[in-house]
Amino acid sequence: MPRFIAILRPLIIILPILCLILMHRIKRTKRLGEQQSSQFWEREAKADTVRKQDISHLDYIYIPIETLPFGLDASPQAKAFEETIRQLDQSQILNLNKYTNTDLKMTYGAANLAFLTECDERYTLLIRTLYQWSCLLLEDGYLSAAIRIAEYSIDIGSDISGCYYMLADYYQSVNDREALEQLRQTADSLDGIQANLIQEYLNKSQE
Repeated sequence: MPRFIAILRPLIIILPILCLILMHRIKRTKRLGEQQSSQFWEREAKADTVRKQDISHLDYIYIPIETLPFGLDASPQAKAFEETIRQLDQSQILNLNKYTNTDLKMTYGAANLAFLTECDERYTLLIRTLYQWSCLLLEDGYLSAAIRIAEYSIDIGSDISGCYYMLADYYQSVNDREALEQLRQTADSLDGIQANLIQEYLNKSQE
């Protein structure tokens, strides 16, 4: 029994200390969360008061209809992708992936948020459709056309990993080290979940 008490005594001392440390961390985390929430809502309220700004100068995306490989693949799926691209060409498109809604309101005014959001949604649809189209063309044997579409997609800021992988594999197969290095540099400017995976893949491609 004395031995058991001797073992238990340090635990009796340590446990309250651990509880105090845990309580302190919980309070600190809660306090930081409340501060961040307060700062967010303050910024959001300020953003709602920003007046409408001129957005005619923004970098709207141009779709090169005349150079993309329309009509090359006669499959129904390819035609559907082509129709989506043509419809998007009739609207204004912006890559605003790096902005939050609050950022957009702070920069361009709350009154522009709905329009800018629509432009960004069209951009997401555009790069997704381009990737799907390029994959289909690649599967159907139209290699150069698929590469052309993937390169255009990267040029307008696509962060879809499959586009980078497709181009990296192609540049490596034709031993185009310059194009591979340029692709890697483009990938270095990416943010988001896929960025590290893309950069790692390209770095391995250059080894």
